[in-house]
Amino acid sequence: MTEKLSTGIRGLDRELSGGIQEGSLVSIVAGPATQSEHIFHKVIKERPTVYITTLRDATAVRDRLHGIDDNVSVKDVLGNQHMDKELIKEITGTRQNSMSLTDTDDTLDSVYETIDDVDRQMNIVLDPVNPLEQREDRDAYGELINKFKSKLLETGGIGFLHCISHEDSPPLRDVTLTISDMVARLELEAKKNGMEYKLTIPKNRGGKILLTEFEIKFDSEVHIDDTRNI
Repeated sequence: MTEKLSTGIRGLDRELSGGIQEGSLVSIVAGPATQSEHIFHKVIKERPTVYITTLRDATAVRDRLHGIDDNVSVKDVLGNQHMDKELIKEITGTRQNSMSLTDTDDTLDSVYETIDDVDRQMNIVLDPVNPLEQREDRDAYGELINKFKSKLLETGGIGFLHCISHEDSPPLRDVTLTISDMVARLELEAKKNGMEYKLTIPKNRGGKILLTEFEIKFDSEVHIDDTRNI
């Protein structure tokens, strides 16, 4: 029997009957202007983490992880030079990648090698996965994501794919969501009294089916608002 590993988010573990199944690959789907990174920050506090960044350099990521970076290894890889510049600007604040441009196969190889080096139970975060989903080689990308899943089963860790949502989905987004064991969607919705973050989990392979829409609060902590029924 596999164990459940905590998400670090108050209330979500309870809804998931203890947390996320070890060995799971989780896709977090969210817009570029949301607080989705804070979900990863909570999980990082729970266990050692390899953080693979595809659009920001490692220094920028470590700066955002200040105070929780002792147990985190950050690896930056090349962002896809063919990625839409307006989307890059939405995610990073600039239309230019911070890293030099080389062959896109090098990016895939670098991610593959980083995952392959993991030899114990850890989180593995790929943030964001969009540049890799822009590839034309579906087989090569599918091989990478399947390698990711196999490594998680081998080590008992949890993998997180940060899937930035945009008007046009990346060509290989369907591969990402199909192979993922869990898909969580974070959306910012306008309400009469302001804006609210809603979390839904439309896919939870092998786990509890969650048909409820949860309100997520981002304050000094990240937690589910259970003060009222949604």
